[in-house]
Amino acid sequence: MSKELVKERVIKYLMEDLLVPVDMIDTDVPLAEFEEGAEGVLDIVVNVKDNEDYFAPVMIVTCMDEDITLEGEVLQKQIDFLEDVDNITMAGRLVLTNGDAMMYADWTGEEYDTEAKLPSYETMVKEFLEMEEQVKAEEAKHQHEHSHECGCSGHHEEGHECGCSEGGCGCSGHHHE
Repeated sequence: MSKELVKERVIKYLMEDLLVPVDMIDTDVPLAEFEEGAEGVLDIVVNVKDNEDYFAPVMIVTCMDEDITLEGEVLQKQIDFLEDVDNITMAGRLVLTNGDAMMYADWTGEEYDTEAKLPSYETMVKEFLEMEEQVKAEEAKHQHEHSHECGCSGHHEEGHECGCSEGGCGCSGHHHE
């Protein structure tokens, strides 16, 4: 089975089994869309719409010809590529398949579990929105922003002045009473 056929099968599976809306599936997406100069093409990207109506990738699928076995160097090369892809896209869910075998990694990036059942689209959306909420909550906690690359972490206790100025950052980490 050629890569194209594998892709078609995966898309059918995404729509029928995981209930992904067809307009949330992109194919042959250049990685450069996410990061300028990045090389490679993503076979299938499953998107969700975030709170601002932007598309955000939640799953990326790499398809390979059926006669390529997912092991050894070939597999390692794909895993390395997918880890780079995850760092760039922040999708958090990666799938590698040759139409026969399938490998799935979740956002830990550690667990490659071929038996894992993929979550439904509804679950992916729910988890994505929960993650977004967590990120927003974290950002709200640390509203201290810097326009300087001063190494100041922004994790300040109350009453601490950063003292960022034209001449660099005066952040000493000493907290004022």
